[in-house]
Amino acid sequence: MNTDLRIEKDRRLVSLHMLGGEQLQGEMFVQRVARRHTGQEEVPEVLNAPEPFFPLVRAGDTLLVAKHQVREVELADNGDAEAGMAPAVRAAAVEVTLRDGTIRTGRVYLEMPADRPRLLDFLNRYAQRFLTLYCAGGIRLINRELIERVRTMD
Repeated sequence: MNTDLRIEKDRRLVSLHMLGGEQLQGEMFVQRVARRHTGQEEVPEVLNAPEPFFPLVRAGDTLLVAKHQVREVELADNGDAEAGMAPAVRAAAVEVTLRDGTIRTGRVYLEMPADRPRLLDFLNRYAQRFLTLYCAGGIRLINRELIERVRTMD
């Protein structure tokens, strides 16, 4: 087997909350060089990529997880997650209610044209599978299909 074709990857510790109620802790793989920007690939990019499955390593075992079965993903705060935001990007404090009644609060970053700066415009144009919510102590990636409503906290 030729190992010259392997892509070097790093691991990120995550906690998955599945639709069935199970919580899975493990490590996801991210590429050392991102495909669409400079720097390293991040977990939201993996989850929002078009492939329907991703690998999760747990205690030496690898699970292939269906993205549409993931309710939300918790990432530990790395301290600088929000530091790389462009100056023109506006933060909006929100409360997100999921179909099952779970409520999450935090900030979303509105990368919108100046003529469409509202949270409504952002949510209506947001095409990614997982919404990134910056919370106290970490980041939550919420399956957009499971969002029932969003309320602004500003």
